[in-house]
Amino acid sequence: MKAKIPVSLLTGFLGSGKTTLLTRLLPRPEFARAIVIINEFGEVSIDHLIVASLSESIIELTNGCLCCTIRGDLVMTLRDLHRQAQLGEIRKFDRVVIETSGLAEPIPLLHTLMTNPPLLKVYAIESLATVVDVLNVRTTVATSTTAGDQIALADTLILSKRDLASPREIEDTHRLLEELNRQAFRVDSRDEPDALRQILGHQRFHAVVQGDYRPTWLAAPHSHEHDHHTHAYQTHVIRHLEPLSLAGLTIFLNGVVNEQKDQILRIKGIVRFRERGGGSAVVHAVQNKFYPIQWLSEWPDRDQASKLVFIGRKLDCARLDERFRALCV
Repeated sequence: MKAKIPVSLLTGFLGSGKTTLLTRLLPRPEFARAIVIINEFGEVSIDHLIVASLSESIIELTNGCLCCTIRGDLVMTLRDLHRQAQLGEIRKFDRVVIETSGLAEPIPLLHTLMTNPPLLKVYAIESLATVVDVLNVRTTVATSTTAGDQIALADTLILSKRDLASPREIEDTHRLLEELNRQAFRVDSRDEPDALRQILGHQRFHAVVQGDYRPTWLAAPHSHEHDHHTHAYQTHVIRHLEPLSLAGLTIFLNGVVNEQKDQILRIKGIVRFRERGGGSAVVHAVQNKFYPIQWLSEWPDRDQASKLVFIGRKLDCARLDERFRALCV
């Protein structure tokens, strides 16, 4: 099967430092065969890096990276880019990085990439990284559901403006991020190589593991619930040692998302099944949209228990456990 082109999403609320980070990263050699989709060329300071204008919406940088602005919707943009590369109108690219606008809700974007059949044949989501402004994140999350969702859904949290923050502000930020998304990787935006690895690396969005790589959420020991006046995000983890029925798990997950569709933001899990001789697979959903199951060649963790991680707002955790117990009877 032909390998799909990995897609990395870079989110972050207005003023978080997302564009500044991207401007610093674009010249790096790791972007040499990438195409970066941005909102407007004028927002990213890359004039000195431009070597060619390939069209009204595509430019080439000195390191070979292509930058593109969205014309119409994202689906059309991604389909056009693939078609142009196949026809030789632009050079072929081996990854896509999408910078979202600061006010963009991540869920509709994920739904687009997870459920559009033509896109699924060509592209696969690799990572979702969110830039977090250490100075303002608590106020932002308190006043914007979008900002909270951007953090809660992320695989990687990139902390910006730490050099301007006090030790207390940094400590408060880490405490907040523990509440919103304790499974995510955290890196400092000033550590460009590390930030780059997190944005581009490891197919963490689906937790498809290679070699010794082990997603942090596999180690989640228990539920992590908070209900402060600023937010009510929760992470609930279900562990189970015995193999599960694929049909039974499908019924369970469909029932869960139908019953708590307004609360669930994301489900991710790694599960042992009775089918395929005890095969294991990654399951993943954003709200009520399920990504195709991905079978693994081997179990990636020393802990043999299947794990399902639910991330949401005001989850009914007791009901999740009750439904799962019914599945296991």
